[in-house]
Amino acid sequence: MLARSQPPASRSRLIMPADSAKNSILIYVVDDNPLLGEVTAQIINTAGYQTRMFTNPIEANGALEKGEPKPQVLVTDFDLGKLVGFDLINTTRQNIPGIKPLLVSGTVDREVLAKHPVQPDKFIPKPLKADDIIGGVEELLAG
Repeated sequence: MLARSQPPASRSRLIMPADSAKNSILIYVVDDNPLLGEVTAQIINTAGYQTRMFTNPIEANGALEKGEPKPQVLVTDFDLGKLVGFDLINTTRQNIPGIKPLLVSGTVDREVLAKHPVQPDKFIPKPLKADDIIGGVEELLAG
């Protein structure tokens, strides 16, 4: 019997959608919970967008600092362990002008969010619904 290997501590995967007009749009998804990140990326992917999913916020931060490939939307969790979503949003705006950050969280209080100097373009509380994620991404892309 073969033993299962443990999943790597960090994962970054590029998920390509089926052929569509939207598939040239890249969306980064950052969540330190691999299952939630994968589900979020798959939901966005089913809407026709290309996604790159990160479970390691430091790796995501490095990719955002390089800015290649350049995402149009950043979907990030608030609590990422080593960083918070605000850190990624701040880095992203410095390195990729015009990017649209979408913050998701089940832990951040709306009052804390409202008072923080770094603001996402959109906030969606957890638990997430597929329609909310897709609608949020499409709203940001349209605006």
